[in-house]
Amino acid sequence: MNKFKLIIKAMTGIILFCYPIVIYLSLKYQIINIAVLCIAALLVLRLIALPNLFSNIGWLAKVTTCFGLLLALTSWIFNKFQFLLYYPVATNLLFLIFFGYSLYQPQNIIERFARLKHDNLPASAINYTRKVTICWCLFFILNGLIALITCLINNIYWWTMYNGLISYILIGLLMGGEWIVRQKAKH
Repeated sequence: MNKFKLIIKAMTGIILFCYPIVIYLSLKYQIINIAVLCIAALLVLRLIALPNLFSNIGWLAKVTTCFGLLLALTSWIFNKFQFLLYYPVATNLLFLIFFGYSLYQPQNIIERFARLKHDNLPASAINYTRKVTICWCLFFILNGLIALITCLINNIYWWTMYNGLISYILIGLLMGGEWIVRQKAKH
């Protein structure tokens, strides 16, 4: 059963990563209704495969999956593919809420990740993790707003380019830039 859940999580993870391209191609080849049902089915499988942990990360995975499922079903019921375009917006909003909420907890989310590798963090490292968490919150605001704009201009090419390519490049640049800054701060 564990292998089955692992396969389902990997398969749905890849589909969600490629979500904008799946939507683009299904619209181009006029198979959007089939694609919506397949996406909905995969999201249901993902919900089943996700662990029943109520950790913050587990909660975030389940909520984003539920939002994707809600958008897919709404799109199918009302026969309006435009609902599908809002998944990246919802994901950014949920990540913003998650990261932002963690700023009001004893340990923010980046500090929790850092403590997985280093139990004892000095005060300067804790302060740094707070700044990185704020930086990610600002990123989710900007990324979510641009994703929303791509929905509102109703141009599937630009929606796909931004949400399926440019936003991933920006995430990679932010992660890479943060890693470089962290390495320099260590030395």
